[in-house]
Amino acid sequence: MEKILTLIEKDLKRLELAIDTLNETKVKVITNIIDHIIKSGGKRIRPILLILTSKLCGYKGKRHIKYAAVIEFIHTATLLHDDVIDNAQLRRGSSTANILWGNQASVLVGDFLYSKSFELMSKEGNMDIIKTVSNATTILSEGEILELIKTSDTNLTEEEYFEIINKKTAILFSAACEIGGILGDISKAKIRRLSDYGKYLGIAFQLVDDLLDYVGEKDTFGKQVGTDLKEGKVTLPLIYTLKHASEKDSSLIKENLYKREITSKDFKTVKNIVEKYGGFQYTHNVTKIYIEKARKCLEGFGPSNYKDALLSLTDMMLTRKV
Repeated sequence: MEKILTLIEKDLKRLELAIDTLNETKVKVITNIIDHIIKSGGKRIRPILLILTSKLCGYKGKRHIKYAAVIEFIHTATLLHDDVIDNAQLRRGSSTANILWGNQASVLVGDFLYSKSFELMSKEGNMDIIKTVSNATTILSEGEILELIKTSDTNLTEEEYFEIINKKTAILFSAACEIGGILGDISKAKIRRLSDYGKYLGIAFQLVDDLLDYVGEKDTFGKQVGTDLKEGKVTLPLIYTLKHASEKDSSLIKENLYKREITSKDFKTVKNIVEKYGGFQYTHNVTKIYIEKARKCLEGFGPSNYKDALLSLTDMMLTRKV
């Protein structure tokens, strides 16, 4: 990752300045909440994708910085809303905004970031980008709602799971890459390939996230391991295990999933069952399939440092710890 960050170091510095400037408001609590979550050690993976894809496509202007900030604002808004819905207490090793400022303030600041994003885009006036982001935020909201109504649903299928992560995570990765292509004024076919690259990378990112929730280290991962189980989220490791487990082991998983309070012993019981039936290995194997799909999407682009960086991001998904 260090090599990628060095490649776009100047743009990343401009991005941080833009984030500070663009979220300025006289309402201090808004700035405090935004600063708390945006500056708490996020990976900036979505704006990085926008910067890299715009450079890959030969874009020479400066508008990509503002759009990269917009993408980060939208992502931050979803985090604020997610943490309220999930009653989360920890994100990136720090207390969540809803714990520090309350649910109402967190939701309203999330709304502020959505509004600010569209205000910024309207000033830029690129209708193709506005359409891309509008479509992405609509789909993202659908994903949030779909995930909510499927909470603790042990009949959730792989197809439904992938619909959720496509809508909830992959769509913003896809939009970031699509914006890069639009700014670079490349053909619609190539823009589609970049959009697909982002989609497949986003799916892989979420698969690894769901895997790390069981096998990651709390100090490295940035949130409490086992959160998905506590929140009743049925992810791919569980879906696969429930499909292949004995009736006894399947009942044990369901029993723990439905509990109001999950102890470390409960989590370990479920983790051992998932391990026993190969749920973690299966998730890792599926992740590799999507990584390969993402890599193939870049085949139509000529050699460059930016293409190498995008390919490196796919490799890094498989070794991700945070």
